[in-house]
Amino acid sequence: MLAAGRSARMGSPKALLDFRGMPFAVRILQALEALEVKTRVVVIGPDGARIRPALADHDCMIVQNDDVDGGPIASLRVALEALEPFRLAAALVWPVDLPHVRLATVERLLEALRRSTGTPPAAVIPTFGERRGHPVIWSSSVFAELLESPAATSEGARAVLHSHGDRLRSVGVDDPAVIDQVNTPEDYERLVRDWNRDIY
Repeated sequence: MLAAGRSARMGSPKALLDFRGMPFAVRILQALEALEVKTRVVVIGPDGARIRPALADHDCMIVQNDDVDGGPIASLRVALEALEPFRLAAALVWPVDLPHVRLATVERLLEALRRSTGTPPAAVIPTFGERRGHPVIWSSSVFAELLESPAATSEGARAVLHSHGDRLRSVGVDDPAVIDQVNTPEDYERLVRDWNRDIY
């Protein structure tokens, strides 16, 4: 889980915003636990001291991203470096501002990866209305590129997606949350309002 941003537009740590009675970060950790994702990493940044206590009751590895200005790719790199000793075949990357993605949606992504035959896809990506969203499952075959590619440094992980267009697995979902990041107080108010109206 990537939770290292400054949350400058939000004005407070997004990881600690309430969603259905629990902080965003805890909601996602509980989802990962329900999905039996065994190795769980949370990347934190400047607000780490405030976020850590909320995670105390959950079995996860907490790592610090000191390069917050490096953007999401810097957080992703910190996570991948922390996962290196485990030699995983893939990594599910879930931004903290998407706590409302349905469990069934992530199950579909994991199932698509499991059912892949031959060369595994470079990434499994949810799509809604023909738009790519998150969370994304990255194959270990592109970990080195995510970690070291100058294009990824300047353009983010999307540069790696572009370089492996023929090895991507898109999974169409009926879950608008995959493209609905929560970045501002207005976004958060809308999320709460829409959830109460059962839009998601």
